[in-house]
Amino acid sequence: MKGCLSFIIKTVIAVLVFFGLLHLGVIDFVKDKINEYNNPSQDKMIENTKDILDFSAIGEEYSIDKNMKLLKNRMIIAEHNASGQKMIMIVPKDEAILTKEDIKSDKLQEKVNEAINKYKYKVVRIDKAEVVKRGEFKGIEQQIPYARINAVISSLPVKDMDGILGVAELKDGKNLIIISINEKGKYSQIITEAFYGQVK
Repeated sequence: MKGCLSFIIKTVIAVLVFFGLLHLGVIDFVKDKINEYNNPSQDKMIENTKDILDFSAIGEEYSIDKNMKLLKNRMIIAEHNASGQKMIMIVPKDEAILTKEDIKSDKLQEKVNEAINKYKYKVVRIDKAEVVKRGEFKGIEQQIPYARINAVISSLPVKDMDGILGVAELKDGKNLIIISINEKGKYSQIITEAFYGQVK
């Protein structure tokens, strides 16, 4: 009987504490903090990526969707909101995986295949990428060499993609691999160049 009374008293106290916290807004505050952590605002995303690039000048038509570290690789994913075009930036732990010189070399397709195999089981899984042509554009305050590619990406809802694969150099001298893709036939180089033209 004494144990049962003790249990009832503890339960009543717990309920009163819960409703007291609810009344004071503590539970809503905790929920908001958890939501803010899982879905940070664009201002917070931009702040959290400043150690790599400055996205503070990008227009409202673009958003930063992801900022993550995977096995010493850093990845930032941005999106053009109207078209769904993705801009993926990777700072690889292996600096030699793909360089500006590789983009310009005769062995580019071979280097692309090696890079794909190295990142085969990561978040953005590219199964195949065929180099179609090459070019260069101004972005991130430099000339960025790129290869136009047709790709099959199994980690996205739409598998057949068009886009570019390029390499830029960060201020600390590290390589930044750039992948900009959209559904086959919908890729726009104008969207890519406008985005990277606003990044510093």
